[in-house]
Amino acid sequence: MTKWERLDIAALILGVLALFVEQSDPRPLVAVLVHVLDFGIMFLIVWAAIEEIRNAVYRWNYIRGHWASLLFLLAFMSLFLYSKYLAFFKVDSAGLGSLAMTLRNVFIVLKVSSRMRKLFKFFERMAAKPAQTVIVSFALVILAGSIGLMLGMATTDGKGLDFLDALFTSTSAVCVTGLVVVDTATALSRGGQAVVLILIQIGGLGIMLFSFFVMVALRRRLSLKDRLTVSYMLSEDDMSGLSGSLRAIVLSTLGIESAGALVLFIRFITLRYPVGDAAFYAAFHAISAFCNAGFALFSDSLESFRGDPVVTLAIAVLIVAGGISFGVIKDLRSWLRSTLGRMTGRGSTKMLVVSQNSRVVLSLTALLLLSGFIGFYLLEHEGVMAGYGLGEQYLGALFQSVTLRTAGFNSVPFGTLRDGTLIFMILFMFVGGASGSTAGGIKINTLAAMAAFLRSFLRQEKSARIGNSAVANEKVGRAFLILIFGLCAVLAGVFILSLTEDAPFINLLFESVSAFGTVGLSTGVTPDLSAVGKSTVILLMFLGRLGPLTILTAASSKEPQGQVEYPQGDLAIG
Repeated sequence: MTKWERLDIAALILGVLALFVEQSDPRPLVAVLVHVLDFGIMFLIVWAAIEEIRNAVYRWNYIRGHWASLLFLLAFMSLFLYSKYLAFFKVDSAGLGSLAMTLRNVFIVLKVSSRMRKLFKFFERMAAKPAQTVIVSFALVILAGSIGLMLGMATTDGKGLDFLDALFTSTSAVCVTGLVVVDTATALSRGGQAVVLILIQIGGLGIMLFSFFVMVALRRRLSLKDRLTVSYMLSEDDMSGLSGSLRAIVLSTLGIESAGALVLFIRFITLRYPVGDAAFYAAFHAISAFCNAGFALFSDSLESFRGDPVVTLAIAVLIVAGGISFGVIKDLRSWLRSTLGRMTGRGSTKMLVVSQNSRVVLSLTALLLLSGFIGFYLLEHEGVMAGYGLGEQYLGALFQSVTLRTAGFNSVPFGTLRDGTLIFMILFMFVGGASGSTAGGIKINTLAAMAAFLRSFLRQEKSARIGNSAVANEKVGRAFLILIFGLCAVLAGVFILSLTEDAPFINLLFESVSAFGTVGLSTGVTPDLSAVGKSTVILLMFLGRLGPLTILTAASSKEPQGQVEYPQGDLAIG
């Protein structure tokens, strides 16, 4: 794009920002900011027009060919300056200010639409890098969700959320985190809750997977770029079966969510909820649980259901299913089908072997769930759960062990947890779920690779291995890269929060890890965050959902730069 084309895009961005600011806060300081943005937009538009004329080969021919656009610009400038004169001198503008703002937006859209072909070419070049495509798709969905939550129909008071709260809520939903600055149950209307539900579903699977699934369902062939993007998102090197994988992922997701929603619906009906509310609550919590989002339509999350095994166990099963990844679900389904076929004599007699990745994910998931259950029970059975019956204590400890896998629901109050319990939970939240799942964290696959490397180092083995299979050095390096990135992100986040927020350090650390791990659990700090604190948590949620590898791959150079081998130096370590 040329310089003046970039100016048009900048004017469009400022126009959208001015609209958000103008609608979000009526204070005098905000009005001054709106005026500054308006003049900035005018300056960019006029500068772009002058640059186009100045760089034209035949300027008079250019003016004759674009006389309508230039005349419109002149009329717009006159009306704009007149409306500002009326505003500054407190004269009744008789609607000229609104007309000027409308003309401003129309003019910017027309200018930018004339550049759309070149803009699309820019996005096509960017799409050659799947990591950048994924980042942009998430950012656009978050922005669209923010606009939806700013509408009056999204809140119970009919005013909509202000921009920062809408952006925070949209980011939390798309990044399937569950941290909230407004009460989803009381502040949002049914329309706003539906917007959050859609964002959770899109964020859980990814907007690109949804788009490609529609293309596959309509029997349209995926281009090579599309296949590269899908294989990157699914972490699959073999692109031959991507269409089948897409179909299996989406249909499995909808099937599991529907089964969970049915169980919850029946339970809510027995609890005398109205049919409509029971259906919406069941669908919302089933999708939120499977996507590991943690959003709930009850102000106390699921504390009122701490003794209800049907609700808590149904939610827990959905969380685990969403946290073990689509690839493991596919492996389990194939293994179960093969086993049943051999038992009934209707299938192949050859036993299907589960992949190394699935074995690692399932074994570590079981280990983390068991250790989380035992640890939480031992730490809090005489603490926050002291007044519960023994059955409620076991159920509460098990449920919290599951939600530490980045789900964000809670059935016990977190405001009175011991510091030791918070530290214990932070470790689990930082690890998170499995690679390729809806969960966050550095992933249990990463933990397995690092543990295999440390084991091989202690035993002086040549390569890291899990069982009888070696782990590639490249994957070990990626695992430690993810660990370092995660630690740096969390430390930077808690450092900023410690400067801007008035809360105990352990609570701020818990909040930072919860945001980066897209967990959604909170000790109550989130609603009281400052603007800088909210922005910091938004960034942590975004980084945590996309993952270190996506961020670093998008920022890396297109061509490999390390083809030259250098002589080894002598660096002292340890």
